Amino acid sequence: MARGKTSGGAIGRNIGLLIIFVPLLFIFLPTVLFLAIAMLPTFVAVVIDKGPKRYGGMTVGGLNFAGAAPYLLDLWTIDHSVPHALTLLSDIFALILIFGSSAFGWMLFAGTPSVVAAVAAMTSSRRLATLKSRQKELLEEWGPEVRGEPDDGVEIGAATAKSK
Repeated sequence: MARGKTSGGAIGRNIGLLIIFVPLLFIFLPTVLFLAIAMLPTFVAVVIDKGPKRYGGMTVGGLNFAGAAPYLLDLWTIDHSVPHALTLLSDIFALILIFGSSAFGWMLFAGTPSVVAAVAAMTSSRRLATLKSRQKELLEEWGPEVRGEPDDGVEIGAATAKSK
């Protein structure tokens, strides 16, 4: 065989991962429970965002986690138990902060493209004004021939035809 591994190796690896992760799930059950509820807006953002790089999930997820982090640290440092996780999740102020920060992430994700477009439009209009003033300076310095139009209003092709 070229690779040396069969599909039996992949099955064995998956079983090994299950043997490791299932006990960890029960050890960290309060954290998993808290994050499963607190990070719901992030899961929704990941499912909804169909962009090529999925910036929506990253933006909402980062701010959602930032809102959940103080309560997660509280869970880890004070009492890492399921009742304490449920107490934190039933605190209305905690939920407002957690879900409010994810709402701010949604606003940031939705508003950034229009802000960038407005800045690009202002920059390009300023650049256009600069180029037009520079063109005017060049016309004053070099004359209208630079533009391709002679002073007397005769076209260039007609002027060369008359001179022959």
